[in-house]
Amino acid sequence: MRVENAIVAARRDLARGIFELELCAPEICGEAIAPGQFVQVSLNDASRLLARPISVRDVRGDRLVLDIQAKGEGTQQLSRLEPGETLRLTGCMGNGFTWDKDGYYLLVGGGIGMAPVLFLRERMQARNKLIAGFRSSEYAFGVDGPDTVVATEDGSLGEKGFVTAPLERELKAGAPDGVMCCGPTPMLKAVQRLCAEYGVRCQLSLEERMGCGLGACLVCNCKVRAQSEQGWQYKRVCVDGPVFDASEVMFDG
Repeated sequence: MRVENAIVAARRDLARGIFELELCAPEICGEAIAPGQFVQVSLNDASRLLARPISVRDVRGDRLVLDIQAKGEGTQQLSRLEPGETLRLTGCMGNGFTWDKDGYYLLVGGGIGMAPVLFLRERMQARNKLIAGFRSSEYAFGVDGPDTVVATEDGSLGEKGFVTAPLERELKAGAPDGVMCCGPTPMLKAVQRLCAEYGVRCQLSLEERMGCGLGACLVCNCKVRAQSEQGWQYKRVCVDGPVFDASEVMFDG
């Protein structure tokens, strides 16, 4: 893990409220980065004490690519950055997805959760199909590749509804070697349920608020099954995840 002052090389709008930063970060890019890992992004503003955890979208030579949703005040400030400005990065952090290069996988992404899924698709060197979900067409990005199914809540792009319908069709058609998913919690819960029903291994990348990113502050604790008297324990999304086996994650209770 390294700390680096990265220079903004380019900024692009991808969809409504979604933008992409391409950062010159040779030290971090020199490390092995797995799909699903993230960096902590700090603004050059002393009033902003907490860094933002952002999943890696791609690595292009010495350039680190991040897709970001401009949601809160901090990410709104990130969206206004111009080429030549600098950010402080810490990373890469966390544990990413794992796969067998000879397998076949269903990749499920929703909203800004598409970023690590797209990085995964480009790097995994295994057969796969992408199932992408968005509120509407204006929020969609990264869906131009082959073997891609899109679902939007209003039907403005692809089929109308949620990712669960095309996912279940694929699971019924034949069991893949695994499902890998990142997106909002309701999506993760629904994908977890379907994979359990069809007996397919699933990996979930959890989206949680974080503080230090090092496991010390315990802000990002999540509940997982454990062989203990109470049957569960807490794990830290920043260091134990953000990718977990779906069978261990306890969303309810």
